[in-house]
Amino acid sequence: MKKSVISIAMFAILASMTVGCQKEDYVEPQSDVAEIGTVRTVSYAVDGVAHQITIIGDDAWNDFLHRMLALCREGHEVFFRDAKSPLLGVKETLTYSAKTEAEAIAWCDAKFKEGYNVGMQYDKDEQVYKCYATR
Repeated sequence: MKKSVISIAMFAILASMTVGCQKEDYVEPQSDVAEIGTVRTVSYAVDGVAHQITIIGDDAWNDFLHRMLALCREGHEVFFRDAKSPLLGVKETLTYSAKTEAEAIAWCDAKFKEGYNVGMQYDKDEQVYKCYATR
């Protein structure tokens, strides 16, 4: 009887040691990382007064373009460019007249993405946005 109690006790000790030494499964915590979108640092001027802004995401970029057009409608001339691109002499100039705000935004957005420096004015007499792009 003494041998079976010792055997059972030894078995219990060994069994608890093997369970205690087993490797734990490590589960990496899942993090919710939101994509912030495109980050643009834009230098812009309103009637020649320079400003700089960092724009994060496409919605904020569209808001910026709408603000620029609103300033144009108020009679201001606006100009904007990628702050990271060097401001060199003008080698090429493109012009575009847009009758609607959507056309003006689409054209200015496309030219900015192509690396152009973009400017806008609103002609109240003709009721058109006069857009230009230089590089």
